[in-house]
Amino acid sequence: MFRLDARSGAALALASALALTAALGASCAGAPPAQRGTAACPPLCPQPTTPPPPAPPGAVVPGTPGEAPVFDPERLTLVLDDPRLAPVQKLVAQEAYASAAAAMAQALSAPLPPADAAAFRYQLGRLRALAGDPLGAAREYDAAAAAGGPLADHARFAAADLLARAGQPDAAIERARAVASDVAIADELDRVVAHALAEKGDIGAAAARWQAYLARSWPASTWVPEALRFARALLRHPKEDHAEEAIRLARRVLDEAPGGAGAGEAKEILEQALSTLPFARRKPFLDPGPADLLARARALLASRQDKEALAVTEALIALPEAQAPSAFACDAFAARGEALGRVRRRAEAADIYGTAIERCGPAAPAAAASASAPAVVAVASAPAAAASAPAASAPAAAASAPAAPAAAGAGAPAPRRPETLYNAARASFRVDRHAEAAARFALLEKEYPDHRLADDARYLGARALLALGDQAQFVQMLTAMPDDYPSGDMVADGLFELALFEMERDGWAGAVRPLELGLARFPHERAYHAAGRFPYYLGRAHIETGSPDKGRALLEQVIRDYPLSFYMALAHARLSDADPAAAQRALSAALERDASAPYAELRSPLFARPAFTRAVELARQGEAKLARRELDALGVGSRTAPREVMWASAFLLARAGALPQSYSILRTAMAAGDGRVELAGDWVDHYPAGRWRGAWELAYPRPFAALVAAEAKRSGIPEALAYAIMREESAFDPKVASPAQAYGLMQLIVPTAKRMAKPLGLPSSAEALKRPEVNIALGCRYLSVLRGQFSDNPLLAIPAYNAGGGAPKRWIAERPSQSFDLWVERIPYEETRLYTKRVLASLAVYELLYTGDQPSEALRTPLPASPAARSAVANAAP
Repeated sequence: MFRLDARSGAALALASALALTAALGASCAGAPPAQRGTAACPPLCPQPTTPPPPAPPGAVVPGTPGEAPVFDPERLTLVLDDPRLAPVQKLVAQEAYASAAAAMAQALSAPLPPADAAAFRYQLGRLRALAGDPLGAAREYDAAAAAGGPLADHARFAAADLLARAGQPDAAIERARAVASDVAIADELDRVVAHALAEKGDIGAAAARWQAYLARSWPASTWVPEALRFARALLRHPKEDHAEEAIRLARRVLDEAPGGAGAGEAKEILEQALSTLPFARRKPFLDPGPADLLARARALLASRQDKEALAVTEALIALPEAQAPSAFACDAFAARGEALGRVRRRAEAADIYGTAIERCGPAAPAAAASASAPAVVAVASAPAAAASAPAASAPAAAASAPAAPAAAGAGAPAPRRPETLYNAARASFRVDRHAEAAARFALLEKEYPDHRLADDARYLGARALLALGDQAQFVQMLTAMPDDYPSGDMVADGLFELALFEMERDGWAGAVRPLELGLARFPHERAYHAAGRFPYYLGRAHIETGSPDKGRALLEQVIRDYPLSFYMALAHARLSDADPAAAQRALSAALERDASAPYAELRSPLFARPAFTRAVELARQGEAKLARRELDALGVGSRTAPREVMWASAFLLARAGALPQSYSILRTAMAAGDGRVELAGDWVDHYPAGRWRGAWELAYPRPFAALVAAEAKRSGIPEALAYAIMREESAFDPKVASPAQAYGLMQLIVPTAKRMAKPLGLPSSAEALKRPEVNIALGCRYLSVLRGQFSDNPLLAIPAYNAGGGAPKRWIAERPSQSFDLWVERIPYEETRLYTKRVLASLAVYELLYTGDQPSEALRTPLPASPAARSAVANAAP
């Protein structure tokens, strides 16, 4: 198994998305003896006079006849890892690209095997482009293409792109035409050719290419600037048709670009284009019809432009077409409710959702009278309203464009009535209008008993009734849930909620039955927030009800079967408190078991495909994004590729220094469904021992190792905690920015950063927070401050990091005697509750993987949430 250490995971900033492994040292192939292996090796070392030894076999090893090839990550070497290129690598690490290009040219002057020459030439093209020499880069890419090999078409494409940008359209088009259609990058040819044609003044042909390009699915960072470039090109050739197309492009950017990206330029284009049109052709753009307005509202909601969506939905619900029941009116008021909720006008959202329910029309008679509907507890009717909630279904903008408004009519409910009922009930629930919420959830169950949201409505409806004090109905509804919804995806949560209700009031005997049912029906849950919860709490219940041996056996089972999960950490801590030796034996036995567990080779016929070969070579060049494009062509992005290819792709991208991309493959492939592959059983069922260790190191890497070590030591926090926070906050992407304006590796907002930066003398601007050396220092200091506020249980710094230091203090004050496990289960913010579970599990992993010789915080969590608060309550008792 490939071992991913801190060095191979560190990224070098080349530019944009270029990431390479850290410099491997100062060996200098062929240097005079006095220079070999010294740090003073000059940039241009003398080359060997004899050819170098043959390169080791590639990462893909052909199988024997009848066998598929094997991918072996240990055989994968980056181009710049070649000892002959040590001077180049050193200069790249310094971002001295012009000097690096000169050093690479020197390396190419020596005799080289053809494959090495082609690879070096391709890398030289990249270096010249980074050095600001597009024409020189294009020449090198031409030479790499002429040399042949897996990246010949990528080299042709790169040359075409550079030439188009450098104002040589004919040469660009010539190279673009030579690119084969089966390479993943071929779908970008329309963009390159559009640039070249626009440069030649052929706007008609360029427009056709741009339209084809923008019709595909691209990330906003790609399509937004391209749409604006297309619009500008159209306006340079004044025609009414061009102005209308430019208006549509600008409007798309304004409505669909996340967070309003490109809005300033789009508004300029819109104003300019509108000013060129006569009134008759301008009017439709200034006065859109109902369907267009609804589509715009949905797009704004999907792109998180909440204030803009609020303004559009206000106009939407005022239209005459929205004043009577219809599919259009239903969707219009539902969009208004969502927009109000997004801007935290939650009571208003609940009210407007009531109107949405009415506008959705009556339930279909067949659904309303369904004999198969599960029994639903009757709730007194309440005003039709509900608190803001995220849409239950896919983002509204992803839905098909609305048809012309149509009346719902008697017996013809709007298609989205069940989703509207659910969101309305959630909205009511969130503003504590529990009677109203329960009534709306019950209505959804009654009208749509077979809908995918019906079991969700049962679960949340029961919780709403419990909030009203109706414990009997709560218990009845959740007890019946497994029979009423045998295939419902909320049944496990319903049984667990029933058990929590009993455990919170020390009714451990009453918790046994739902926990046993849950364990029998869901014997091995995999979701990170649930894995091991039934056996863990069943073990606790047996201990609390006088069966300690039975309970401890279940805790040992959790340690054995759910490696380094949240509930495994809790089980280890609780077992350690009662019997430290037993806890250690259980963990040691599991580690020994997995140290000798077999690990299947990564073998797949897809490794022989040209796309995978190109992906390997692109990764070797440090072209992680292009490698991912080729891998997606094999089904990695859609999670339909075989498990072996998913794993190989994660290893490949990590080796190329693209940790966020590698991690995203593992993070998104953790649950099977819809025929998509899941990776959970491959590694999370095994401890990081033996050959399985490499998989865990891949999923839990340590980038920026020197920085983290230094700043964790300075702030007095565990390195493992810094990595656990960083992994969950940013997935190790130093440039990431959240919608809440948190920045960088540890996702700090500017006000918090300012407070932390002052004593350290560091900057705290948004841009500064995207620099690892600044972000890590400030994030570690903030963790230190939070840990100081919870000295009796430093783990409370984890929810404090997410929700603010005051939130855990409030929750401790409300529940001072509660055990840590139940306290976490009842964190009122779902985001913070799940975050706490993820980070604590990550902390357990980093501790065992990298600091196993030191005491673990995660595996020794205090049993009370706050030992000091519990002690104070006990002392105050009469």
